Amino acid sequence: MHKIYNMKKLLLLFVIFGNVAFAQKLTKDELSEKLAEKACACAEKQEITKENFELTIGICLLEGINAFEKDVEKHYGKDIITNSEKMEELGYEVGKRMGLKCPTVFQFMIDEESAGGEEDFETEELSVSGKVSEIKSDQFISFVVKEDSGKNNPFILLSNFDNSYLLTDKVLKVSDAVDVFYYELELFDAKLGKFVSYKIVTDIIKK
Repeated sequence: MHKIYNMKKLLLLFVIFGNVAFAQKLTKDELSEKLAEKACACAEKQEITKENFELTIGICLLEGINAFEKDVEKHYGKDIITNSEKMEELGYEVGKRMGLKCPTVFQFMIDEESAGGEEDFETEELSVSGKVSEIKSDQFISFVVKEDSGKNNPFILLSNFDNSYLLTDKVLKVSDAVDVFYYELELFDAKLGKFVSYKIVTDIIKK
């Protein structure tokens, strides 16, 4: 009976200390993933606006730092809260992953850019003429049009329009001459960790 009790006690201690040890053995990338997951879960419960964005994300990030305190200390030091350089590094790594895990948190930024893009499009219609040099079908359909001057213009198809079938039905081929109408929109590139300007096609005419 004593042997069984001692074994249970030993097993309990192993589980407790095993969990503590595990909690302190996250790699830097694993830590960033965990912090991003926690920050996303926190931020998605809030109503994010331009005015409260930085404060809300900061509070959510601090919750994660407290939850994974030992791992944060291991990779970023004990003074991360007061060390602006380390805090910026951590925020950058977590922000990249948040862009993939919970893009809706950044939706207000995209909405603002979309509104601005539509306004610009009304005042100035953007267009490019040339030949299709490349077409890719990944998460989104993208293609490149090469002008006579040699300049390459990459485009992304994000919405439906009358001639979008040229791309969706694979009617358009490399070397086809086209006129492309578009607007520019900044989208968050999670790999780069920043907003990047993209040309969003609104119409395409095959010559």
